[in-house]
Amino acid sequence: MTNWQIWMDHYGYLGVFLALFAHFIPTELIMSYAGFLVATNQLSYVLMLATGVIGFVLSQLVLYGLGYFGGERLLHVLTKWLHVRPDRLQRAEHNLRQYGGWYLLLSPLWKTVFAFGAGTVRIRLTTFLLSTALSFTVWSLLFMTSGYYLKERWDLVATFAMKHVSWMVLFVVLSVLVIRCWSRKRD
Repeated sequence: MTNWQIWMDHYGYLGVFLALFAHFIPTELIMSYAGFLVATNQLSYVLMLATGVIGFVLSQLVLYGLGYFGGERLLHVLTKWLHVRPDRLQRAEHNLRQYGGWYLLLSPLWKTVFAFGAGTVRIRLTTFLLSTALSFTVWSLLFMTSGYYLKERWDLVATFAMKHVSWMVLFVVLSVLVIRCWSRKRD
């Protein structure tokens, strides 16, 4: 058992909130382990989910604020501090301008880039918050439920997700495109 797991065991809901707010562990690991904690420690699934979503959304709100008020000045600092390549951030900003809230639905996958970029391009705060909360709720349900049912083997799903996130992104993007094309043809 690692230090962060001991810490989350000890603090329960608060541990999950702080881990998601601080971004020091990948969300896949946190939420899979949160599902394991719910299954083994008699914690509430709904409260754990709500705690995780609130912690994640608040962390994203801080990054959104940095982008909104700091913009390009902080871009240089952010890319070095968070190890984000500038071209990746610029691509995300371009897509945020073009697709807005729809693009934010992918936010659990590129947390830092999306939140900072959304603030920089000044996407409406309500759109940002709703998109972020919705996308992370779906993300959390997937990983928490997996951790809940896998119990001691919770790390299997997190390991799989971290290795295959590119394929997951491709699947989500293609699904969104198919749905959009289908709805346009229907109209």
